[in-house]
Amino acid sequence: MKKLAFFLVISIFALSSCGGNKEELDQLRQENAALKKQLQTLQAEGFAKSPKYILKIRLKQSHFSLSIKKHIKDAVNAVDFEIPVDKDFYNSVSEGTEIVDNFRFGSMVLYGSFGDWEMTVKKKYIKEQ
Repeated sequence: MKKLAFFLVISIFALSSCGGNKEELDQLRQENAALKKQLQTLQAEGFAKSPKYILKIRLKQSHFSLSIKKHIKDAVNAVDFEIPVDKDFYNSVSEGTEIVDNFRFGSMVLYGSFGDWEMTVKKKYIKEQ
């Protein structure tokens, strides 16, 4: 009998606390409405729809060699990829600009290979969202 009474008291206490507080529920609903309004305001201002400045980059390796095979291999292994950049960097480069042209010193020391990495701007455009 004591166990049943104890179980009933605990059950009533648990159920009464799970019912939720109306004031807390109203406050959460108000916060939710305020956040939805803030999101709509940001979208209306075009904040989420700013243009993206895209550069198409070509990265390739080149060797100082008379071997046609190496030059063909370098041309075939070239990689093109696109990256978003900020407006200032976008305006500072033009198509054909070399961003990186580094000599591969480690390859020369270890393998006797004379070459470098070349990274150039292949194309640039603005993408509207």
